[in-house]
Amino acid sequence: MKTRRQHAAENALTISRRSTRSPLSNGNSETIPTDLIIEILLRLPPKSRARPQLLLSCVENEELFLSSIPQEVQNQDVVTANYHTKFPCGRSSKIIGPVRGLVCLTHLRKYKKTAPVICNPSTGQSLPLPNVKTRSILVNSFLGFDPVGKQFKILSMTTRDYLNCEEHQVLTLGTEKKMSWRKIQCSISHYFRHINHGICINGVVYYVAGLNGPPMANGIVCFDVRSEKFKVINRGEEMALWSQSTLVNYKGTLGALLTEGFTQVTGDTKCFQLWVLGDAEKHEWSKHISICLPLLWKNIVANATLFFVGVTGTDEIVLSPHYVSYLSEEPYCFHVYYYNIESNAIRRVEIQGMDAFRHCEIRHSLNHVEDVKLLQYI
Repeated sequence: MKTRRQHAAENALTISRRSTRSPLSNGNSETIPTDLIIEILLRLPPKSRARPQLLLSCVENEELFLSSIPQEVQNQDVVTANYHTKFPCGRSSKIIGPVRGLVCLTHLRKYKKTAPVICNPSTGQSLPLPNVKTRSILVNSFLGFDPVGKQFKILSMTTRDYLNCEEHQVLTLGTEKKMSWRKIQCSISHYFRHINHGICINGVVYYVAGLNGPPMANGIVCFDVRSEKFKVINRGEEMALWSQSTLVNYKGTLGALLTEGFTQVTGDTKCFQLWVLGDAEKHEWSKHISICLPLLWKNIVANATLFFVGVTGTDEIVLSPHYVSYLSEEPYCFHVYYYNIESNAIRRVEIQGMDAFRHCEIRHSLNHVEDVKLLQYI
């Protein structure tokens, strides 16, 4: 087994390769000496780098920029984003994850090819993956992790007409053989209406899909990363009366946040609900809480249009805009909103250091844990 110093040496080598440039730097970079990094890592407690982060991603000039802030900021009104790295990408790329410190960058179909890339925001490393072999127009992918087999897998589905997923392919990372896509069978006739973000919880990837029935309806499809089997979880009748849901990780269990409108929340929103999956086999959900928003909600949210990000380990629902205010008559500002379930309080946290992305769409992901392992050791 490797000693802690050996692990620290590998991690230090990785960090020393990273550029310390900011998004607006002039190209100059500095490298921290490897010996110094080793000593720093050895002095840190083993779990000091495992605090969950809110990962911020945006695309500017065909480059993907990744930054983060602490996920739990109870006593702060202002935080500064920590810039990580950037990767080349296409304008229509999307981020999948994070899952155990990694994200997957996918490219929509271009020149009959779609090539995902695995990225480690902590080290700045990227690992190009083989092209998904398909003649279809649309490809939707999800990143999952099998905690038993300790393997990362990517599930990709293809469709031509939005009405049915034609092919299901899986790629396993870290295999000794040359990585390649494998076709797998799925007995569930379903489709995705738009490029869809899934969530991986305890070795299962969940995503919202349209079911071809009978009857035709919206449901949640789950993919077991280890067995590579699919199944459907139906929504209850009361849940179905509400509009689209956002899947979240609630205390290690699948949850769904719902509003009376679509997926967005505004200052005029009166309430929303949090449902938690009790028994997947019996399709049983429990309405964990029906939230009547406080009177201060409208004043704090004002004219912003927000989207659910997820739920933190301290029972706070995180919401954020996809775009930031950049009107010339208004000062630049970018905020994340936290609603505390227990205290029924809402607060707004300003994120500084994002001025370079004032014209970009910014995506947010909870539960990113920094990991400085080398990609070749996956």
